[in-house]
Amino acid sequence: MSKGCRDVRGNERGIMGRIVESSKPLDRSAAALVELVVGKMSSDGSGIARTDEGVVFVEGALPGEVVEAEVVRRKRDFSLARLVRVKQASAGRVVPACSVFGTCGGCQLQHASYRLQLEVKADIVKDALSRIGGFDLRGLPDFECEPSPRQWGYRNKASFPVRKIKGKPVAGFYEADSHRLARLEACPVNAAPLNGLFSVIQRELPGLDLSVYDEREHAGALRHVVLRSGLHTGETLVSLVVNGRLNARNMKSIARLYRPLRDAATRMPTLTLNHNSRPGNVILGDRTEAIKGDGLISERLDEWTLRYDTSSFFQVNTDQAARLYRYARERAQGENALELYSGVGALTCYLARSNSVTAVEEWGSAVDLMERNMKDNGITNVRSLKGRAEDVMTNLPGGYDLVVLDPPRSGCERSVLDKILEFGPKRVLYVSCNPSTLARDAKILGEGGYRLKALRAFDMFPQTVHVETVASMEL
Repeated sequence: MSKGCRDVRGNERGIMGRIVESSKPLDRSAAALVELVVGKMSSDGSGIARTDEGVVFVEGALPGEVVEAEVVRRKRDFSLARLVRVKQASAGRVVPACSVFGTCGGCQLQHASYRLQLEVKADIVKDALSRIGGFDLRGLPDFECEPSPRQWGYRNKASFPVRKIKGKPVAGFYEADSHRLARLEACPVNAAPLNGLFSVIQRELPGLDLSVYDEREHAGALRHVVLRSGLHTGETLVSLVVNGRLNARNMKSIARLYRPLRDAATRMPTLTLNHNSRPGNVILGDRTEAIKGDGLISERLDEWTLRYDTSSFFQVNTDQAARLYRYARERAQGENALELYSGVGALTCYLARSNSVTAVEEWGSAVDLMERNMKDNGITNVRSLKGRAEDVMTNLPGGYDLVVLDPPRSGCERSVLDKILEFGPKRVLYVSCNPSTLARDAKILGEGGYRLKALRAFDMFPQTVHVETVASMEL
């Protein structure tokens, strides 16, 4: 199942630490216009300012700007404000490339130059590690966020909810902080093959004999369309996420959809159905069936080719993932490694260059695919174990000199960290898409005797506030 990188807006407010004072006190009228000087940015992409009455988060404001904003909501510890006018713009403010930026919730930083985006992400990581983790970063080498090889057109995966607008089925992205659909023709951060397939989906949806899902009633069939692309193989995968059982007429309609998808792809695409009948926001269900093709897609990372399926986790920025994995391999010094949350084995391939690896993963199809990927790539020094990391570790004997973690956004369970401390490996390498949970978990390891020896951020998600980080810790 995809690890994902969801927004955790509520409990990460104020993550940027130091805040510049505003030039005016905050009027108590909820609709008051106030002038604010923005300091840094929060982890959800809002500008942060401080008044005599507390912190104000201004969506759309950039660091260093003087803005006029309308306070729209007050909480006990902070207020939210809507940007009305930029009175003094940042030198890093640019015109967004996407016509629905500011409405669509997918990107938060298109109005910032790429240099400024990298600075913001480096600050987010540094602040989390110092403020939440309690680490003194002054002894580490100069820390920056590694730029992505592609700033646009980098995403190899996109998930589009399907809803009815004016009686017609439409696929798109959700607007920020809502389940309203933002309509779009194409997405500039999606790779070109995805935009080509998305154009076909939009055109063919009205003629598809599938009812559209209504999340309030938990009724209707078609919930999401998931698109994946192998940027270095030319392969594509299309998955329709459906609620409930489909009849023969539905299936014939889906089979007819394959022809225009095939015509838009450079190679024969794979078409799957993913079954998800659970209410809620989780996109994918537990069962996937192949309608056309074998249900798999492949991608190349350096000398390795990896197969994965609809539900497998695979980094969305292929070329930047390879850079991150090369760096991780450089830091992964040891002979006997335990890798937790191993997925289909992308990072495993790099670790196996110099380590004997025990790889742990709970998602069943990912374990099967990892074993296949190791075999297909001639890697023989990897042992795979299926199960939750916190369960599997209770039966492991220890003796590892390296533990590698790449958990979901929520981070590691405390029992996993406690077991690592019990094992006492010389090195722990932690890969994270959430600086806050990285800092929380690293603090626990630090209290157990580990020192933060190296830290590097990688911009895996240009135009958004999300960032991937590799922390190297040693006894």
